[in-house]
Amino acid sequence: MIEIQNYWRELNNLRAIAGAENEGALRSAFQNLLRDLGEQQQLILYAEYPFKAPNGANLRADGVLMDRLRLVHGWWEAKDEKDDLEKEIAVKLAKGYPNDNIIFEDTRTAVLLQQGAEIMRCPVSDGKALTRLLDGFFNYELPAVQDFRIARNQFMVELPGVARALKDLLVAAHRNHAAFQLQAHDFFALCHRAIGDRVTTDHVDEMLIQHILTDQIFRAIFSDVNFHQENHLARAIGELESTFLHGSTRKELLKRLEPYFAAIRRTAANAITSAEKQDFLKQVYEDFYSAYNPKDADRLGIVYTPSEAVRFIIAGCDWLAQQHFNKRLADAGLDILDPCTGTGTFIVDLIDYLRGDTQALIRKFAGEIHANEISILPYYISCLNIEQAYYEATQEWREFNGACFVNTLENWGFGLAHEGSSGNLFGSLTDENQTRIHNQNQCAIPVILGNPPYNANQKNENDNNKNDPALLADKRIKETYLAASTAQKTKLYDPYVRFLRWASDRIGERGIVAFISNSSFIEAKGFDGFRKVVAQEFQEIWIINIKGNSRTSGDRRRREGGNVFDDKIRVGVALYFLVRNPALTDGCNIRYFELADFLVAKEKRAWLAHHQLRVLAKAGDFNRIQPNAHSNWLNQPQEDWSEWLAVASKEGKAGKAEEVIFKLYSLGVVTNRDEWVYGFTHEDVAKKVRYFIEHYETKRLDSDADDGGIKFTRAVKNDISKNISYSYDNNKLMKSIYRPFVNLSLYFCGSLNEMQYRQREIFGLKYKNLAIGISGIPITKSFQTLAVAILPDLHLLEQPNFLPLWVYAADGSRHDNITNWALTQFQQHYANTDITKRDLFNYVYAVLHDPRYREKFALNLKAEFPRIPFHPDFTQWAKIGATLIQIHAYFEQVKPFGLQRIDRPEITPKCRLKADQTAGTIEIDNVTTLANIPPQAWQYQLGNRSALEWVLDQYKEKTPKDLTIREHFNTYRFAEHKEAVIELLDRVCQVSVDTMTAIEQIEQLPWE
Repeated sequence: MIEIQNYWRELNNLRAIAGAENEGALRSAFQNLLRDLGEQQQLILYAEYPFKAPNGANLRADGVLMDRLRLVHGWWEAKDEKDDLEKEIAVKLAKGYPNDNIIFEDTRTAVLLQQGAEIMRCPVSDGKALTRLLDGFFNYELPAVQDFRIARNQFMVELPGVARALKDLLVAAHRNHAAFQLQAHDFFALCHRAIGDRVTTDHVDEMLIQHILTDQIFRAIFSDVNFHQENHLARAIGELESTFLHGSTRKELLKRLEPYFAAIRRTAANAITSAEKQDFLKQVYEDFYSAYNPKDADRLGIVYTPSEAVRFIIAGCDWLAQQHFNKRLADAGLDILDPCTGTGTFIVDLIDYLRGDTQALIRKFAGEIHANEISILPYYISCLNIEQAYYEATQEWREFNGACFVNTLENWGFGLAHEGSSGNLFGSLTDENQTRIHNQNQCAIPVILGNPPYNANQKNENDNNKNDPALLADKRIKETYLAASTAQKTKLYDPYVRFLRWASDRIGERGIVAFISNSSFIEAKGFDGFRKVVAQEFQEIWIINIKGNSRTSGDRRRREGGNVFDDKIRVGVALYFLVRNPALTDGCNIRYFELADFLVAKEKRAWLAHHQLRVLAKAGDFNRIQPNAHSNWLNQPQEDWSEWLAVASKEGKAGKAEEVIFKLYSLGVVTNRDEWVYGFTHEDVAKKVRYFIEHYETKRLDSDADDGGIKFTRAVKNDISKNISYSYDNNKLMKSIYRPFVNLSLYFCGSLNEMQYRQREIFGLKYKNLAIGISGIPITKSFQTLAVAILPDLHLLEQPNFLPLWVYAADGSRHDNITNWALTQFQQHYANTDITKRDLFNYVYAVLHDPRYREKFALNLKAEFPRIPFHPDFTQWAKIGATLIQIHAYFEQVKPFGLQRIDRPEITPKCRLKADQTAGTIEIDNVTTLANIPPQAWQYQLGNRSALEWVLDQYKEKTPKDLTIREHFNTYRFAEHKEAVIELLDRVCQVSVDTMTAIEQIEQLPWE
C-alpha cells in the first residue's frame, strides 16, 4: 500500500531530522496516513477533536474520522515511544475515551479496539499486518453509522412513494377544495410573475411538496431558528399547505419517512458550528434530490463549489476592486450579487471573509449583499445558511433581505439599455419578495460572483431535462456572441454562458464578474464569438484553468488530472475574473494561468487554498494572451495555410461565397433515440418503430393513456401538442453507417429522427452518393476522416461534417457539390483540363490521410475546416485517394484478408470479442479465435480505436439503456450474428492493411 510506504518514509524523516521520539513530534506521520486513507472513503480526519465523556468530562481525542454528516467512523490516539502502551490505553479508557472503534499507536505498535475488545495489534513496520489492521478499522461500521445508513436507504426507497401520495392529494385539492383552489390560484399568479412565463401549476405543486417533505429536516438541523415562521416565503407556502393538509393526514403521510427524520435529529446534534451545519445540510440536500428528483439534481447542477475555490474568488474580487476602483468588498457602494446562489455557499464565505469588520458586515448585510435563487429547496437552505453565518459573526439574528426568489435570467428589470429588455417585475410570490426584487433592480451592482450551472445538452433527451430557455438572455447572446462567431455549431446557450451574458450587462459601466464554471470557453471553436466579444466588453480578464476534463482521452486525459469538484462532473473547470474599467483604454489585457498536469482533485483544492490571485499576479505567474484574427486564445496555429483552398466554409454553404471546394456540408443524422430506430436488421427496427407509433397514437388521442414508455423528445412533444398523427412506412427503412465499418438498419423518418440536417439532400432514402466525413470542430481527439457511401450517423466520427460529391434537389435531380471555381483552380494550376470533379474528390481524400499534413497542421485542423494545397503529381495523389475511397466506402465488398480461424468444439459459446494486439488475435467467444492478425491492421485507427476494435465494440452484447427497449426488445444475441461478424472482421482487417499501405505510399509523395 503506497500510503503505508509514505507513512514509513515520513516517520523516518521525522526521526532523522529532528531526532524525535515524543508523541507531538512523530504523530503527524500516522495522522497523515489516516487522513489519506480517509479521503479515499470520503471521510475527514479532525485532529484534537473535543468531546464529552459519558461522565460529562471534557476530553480531546488526537483524531477522529467523520463523514460529511458528522457521523464518527473511528478514533485515534497517539502515544510516545517511551510510554507503556498498555498502561496508556487503560488510562485513556478509564477517563471515558471511546472503545468502539479506536486505534492506539506509539510509532512502534498499533492496537485496534472494537466494542471494548482488542481485535488486532501489530508492529507498524509489518506492512501486511498494518494493512489488515487499517482495513479492519475503516471497514468497521459503528452502530450510529449503520442506523443512519439503514434509515437513509429506507428514505431513498420511500420518498418517491410519499411524494406521489402528496401529489395525489394536491390533484384532489385542485379539483374539490374551494379554499385551496382560491389560494392556489393567487399563489400561482404570483409565481408566474416572479419566476417567468413558463412556470406551470406542476412547478408550484413541486414547490409545495418539497416544502412539506423538508420541513422536519430544517427544524432538526436549525432547531434554534424558527425559519418557517419567520421567512416570508416559507410562511406563504406554509399558509397554502394549511388549506389542504392537516395534522392527522400529514402525520400519517410522513410516518414512512420518520426513521430518517429521527436519524437526522440524532445526527444533527453533533453539528456545532455554522460551517458544520452547512456541510451537514448539503449532504442531506444531496440525498433528498437523489431520491426525489435526480433529473433536477442534474439540471440544477447540485454539486457544491469547493470552499477553497470560493475563497479564492472572493479574495480575488477584493484585490481587483482595490486595484481598479480603490474600494474593498467591505466598503460602501460596492454591492455584491450571487445570481445563482444555490445553498448560499458564496455568500456564507463572504460573510466569514468580512467578519473582521463587524460594522462593515452589518452595513453590507443590510442592503449591499444580494443572492438570487429559482428553486425553492436551495432557496430555503441558502437563507438558513446565510442567516446562521451572520448570527455567528455578529451574535445578532437578522433575516437576509438580500435573498430573492427569482429567475435571474428572466429578471432584466435593472434598466438594461438594449431593445427588448423587460420592465420591472411588478409582482412576486409575496409583497416582501416583490419589494426585494424591486430594490435589487434599483441598485448598481458592480461585483457579481458565483458558480452558475452548466448543463448545455442533457445526456438523454427522454429525461425531459434540458435547462429551460431564457428568451431575453438568449436574445442577447444571439446579438453579441453568436453574431461575432464563425462556428457552424455552438453551445452558447449553455446556462453558464447565459449567466455570463446577464452579468456582463448587469454590472453596467464598471465592475467585476467572477465565476467558476465549465472551461470550454477558453479554446472551443464554438466560443470564438464569445472570446471576441468579452475582449471588447472588458479591459482585463484573469483565467485560472483548473483542468479536469474527463471527456478527453489518452495522454490528454491523464494530463487533465482530477476534477476539483471531487470528480463529480466531467467537464474541465476554470476560475476567471472579467474586469470592466473604462479608465483603461489599451484594449483587453488577458492573463492566463493553468495548473500543473496530472494533479488529483485534493491537490487542486490544496493549490487554491495556498494561492491568491494577488500574489500570483505580482509574481508574474500569468501568461499574457494575445488573441489572433480568429479569436483563438490558446493553441494558436503557427503554420500559415491561408493561401490554400478551404474544403468548405459557412459562407460557401450559405451561398455567399464560391471560393471553397465543397458548397454543401452537413452533420450526420441525430435520432436522439438510437435504440428505437437503429438495429441490426430491418425486422428488429420495424418491430420497435411499430410499437412506438402505436403508443404515440394512443397518447395523442387520449392524453391520460399510458405512453408505453416510448421515448419522447423535443420534436415528438411538439408533434403531440399539435395533434400530428404518425403512421408506419416500411419504405423509410434503410441502411446507415452507425460507427466506423458498422452498418445498421435505420428508420429514416423526420418525426422520429430529431435532426436530419441536410442529409435528405445528400443520401435521402434512395440516392447514390459518396461523402467524405471529417472531424467536427472543435476536435478533442486526433483528426479523422472516413468516406461513406450510405447515410451516416452524427457520431460516426467525432461529430463529423460530411462533404458530399453530389447533392440532390427536391425533384430528385443530381447536382455537383464541388464548385466550378475549385475545379478551375486545379485545372489552371496543373495546366490540365482533363482533371474532373471526381478526381478532385479523390485528391482531397488522399491529402487528408497524409500523416505529414495532419502533424504539421494539427492546430489548424482543430480551429477550422481543412485547407488543401497543390501538391506535385496530382494524378498519383488522386489515384491513391480513389483506392482509399473504394475500400472505405464499400468495405463490405472488400476481399477478406484470410485470417486463421481456430475452433474448440463441444464448448457452450460465450461472447468475448476481445482483441490481443500483442498476440495478433481476436477472441470471438470461448469457442472461436481469429489469429495471425498482422500488426499493420491495428495501426489503422479512427479516434482511440482501431478499425477492428470499432467492429468488436458495436457487436458486443450490451444491456439497453432505454427501459422499454430493455423490457420488450432486448433480443440481440451475438451467436445469431457470429459468422457475419467474423466475415466482417476479415474484410476490415484487409481494409486496415490496405489503408496503411496507401498511407505509406502517400508519405513517399513530394509536397508542394
